[in-house]
Amino acid sequence: KVSGGAALTTDTAVAASHQTCVSAAALAAAMVDVRLERQLSYYFSDKNLWKDDWLIEKMGPDATGWIDVSMIAGFKRVQEITSDVDLVVSILRKMDGIEVAENDNSVKVRRTRPLPPKPLQQPLHGSSEKDVDEAQQQAASTSTAWDTTVTATKTGATAPEEAAPSIPGFREVPKTGVIYVMDQAARHGYSAATAHEWANLGQGSPETTKARNWPTNIRKRLTEFVEQGVLSSDTGPWNLDSIDVNEENLHYGNPNGDLAMRSAIAKYYNELYRKGKSFQYTADNVAIVGGGRLALTRLCCAMGNINLGHFLPDYTAYAELLSQFKTINSIPILLDPENNFRITLRELKREIVGRGLSALLLSNPCNPTGQLIEGEDLKGWVRIARETQCSLVLDEIYSRYIYTQKMAPTDAHWRIVSAAQFVEDVDKDPVIILDGLTKCWRMPGLRICWILAPKAVISAVGAAGSFLDGGPALPAQRALVPLLNPKAVIEQTIMLQTLFGHKRDFVLRRLADMGIEVDSPPMGTFYVWCDVGRLPPPLNTCWGFFRELLKEKVIVTPGTFFDVNPESRRQFSRYETYVRISYGPCFKEILRGLDGVQRVIEKFRQEAVAAGPADEVALQPEDVSGRERPCLAQVLASRPRLARA
Repeated sequence: KVSGGAALTTDTAVAASHQTCVSAAALAAAMVDVRLERQLSYYFSDKNLWKDDWLIEKMGPDATGWIDVSMIAGFKRVQEITSDVDLVVSILRKMDGIEVAENDNSVKVRRTRPLPPKPLQQPLHGSSEKDVDEAQQQAASTSTAWDTTVTATKTGATAPEEAAPSIPGFREVPKTGVIYVMDQAARHGYSAATAHEWANLGQGSPETTKARNWPTNIRKRLTEFVEQGVLSSDTGPWNLDSIDVNEENLHYGNPNGDLAMRSAIAKYYNELYRKGKSFQYTADNVAIVGGGRLALTRLCCAMGNINLGHFLPDYTAYAELLSQFKTINSIPILLDPENNFRITLRELKREIVGRGLSALLLSNPCNPTGQLIEGEDLKGWVRIARETQCSLVLDEIYSRYIYTQKMAPTDAHWRIVSAAQFVEDVDKDPVIILDGLTKCWRMPGLRICWILAPKAVISAVGAAGSFLDGGPALPAQRALVPLLNPKAVIEQTIMLQTLFGHKRDFVLRRLADMGIEVDSPPMGTFYVWCDVGRLPPPLNTCWGFFRELLKEKVIVTPGTFFDVNPESRRQFSRYETYVRISYGPCFKEILRGLDGVQRVIEKFRQEAVAAGPADEVALQPEDVSGRERPCLAQVLASRPRLARA
């Protein structure tokens, strides 16, 4: 019995010893995986790339270029962990924000997210930046730590991904696209003193120049309109030079705005869109606010726990705005460039019903694509909102930048679009309209916009305004009432569309000559939504294009800003090859900017040609639209005239 027991004990010990060896081997392998993933994550992190000039040179200015995996695997710290290239590839494939692709006999890797600007932040707790960098590298290489999220270094400094704000209680607030690009331009020398040397094609506002300073051919056309009786004057229907401030308008006003201006806005919509209709808008259907973003803020503040649908791409400010209201569950609806960034009425109803949407937010015409819903299509949208009881929130701030009158079978000199035309009952149909003097009246500095909606909504946004902003300035409201005269508005619309229609056509011709693709020419707004994916690197991404143009003193807006993504819930951006080019500035500035764009494109095309056809432009797998990206030789072959240039 003792011998048998001893034999049993020995067998158990051998089995246990074998199991221990297997467990130890598995543990060691797991530790290698963790250490390797940490080290690779560090190499591709914002923190490292902000200071690693060598890697940036290999990966491009936006850090999304392809680099050979064997190069990464040969780094000293990687070699200290493993010499197995296949293991390095395996770990890279598992990492978020990293794309791996095989090409012939090589494997390449890249970041999918462009490198953001380095924050202006000081190291904390008295530690130097070098100390923090060394501690971060050490944490990435250590073999003892298992938690892959480094929360603090030995020096006490917070890791870059969780860096604390410099002022207690405040967070770092993301900037909208236009504000961000202007900040970057300032770092490259843009200022009030140097603005005349730059071309701001990222501009989100229209030029405010007087008609007498417009291009000669435009002024000639306006003179012809006066001779034909279309216009009463070639200088415009109004001339606002001053705003009267007196003891009658220095007191607090109604949070929803002054009665005189609210009544004028209601009359404006009734005369232009609702003649002969049973239900008419009144002052009780209008709230006046200090700008379009404040109008959206009031509306969101008045909403309950709802599913709110929004479209991609759309206005950049929607992202941060929607992320601030935790009761709103924002649901993105992707618009396909192959369908001209449009959605059918059938698809619209399916999205509303299937996703349980209580509200739908969109700009019409759309910023940035310039696409427009009008006529029977817009009537169908209003009908579906009524039938499904889904509130339709239409940002119509560009409602008079319309160019489809050129396509109409009439000799119409102007066209304006609003869902107000198709509302049946102004107090029951769930249609909320935003517009204002900012864009269509070319007066962005006055910050006067409005909400047109059922009385119940206006009451709610008025209550929100009482604690958010208190209402707009009374002197401005009272001075601007004459600008809402419908006849004067029509004359100003003819002038507006004559000027901006000319600039639109000019910009589209120049972009086509440069080989920049425009999937869908704009039907409205003053923006062109461009695909730069077929340009030579680094111009074939929005960030590479943006950064190279800054060197030429030209500003554009990268397309990723229009991928409305509240709280950055999605890691993948669909618009990395798109940019928005504005023809809001005056014609001379547009010309200066497009000349700069052409110089940059020609520079990189000539460099690519000089490098020879065997020099691969970039490893470009299928892009998000499903189209195969051609190499530079194919691009030049398809555009022989540009190749000679």
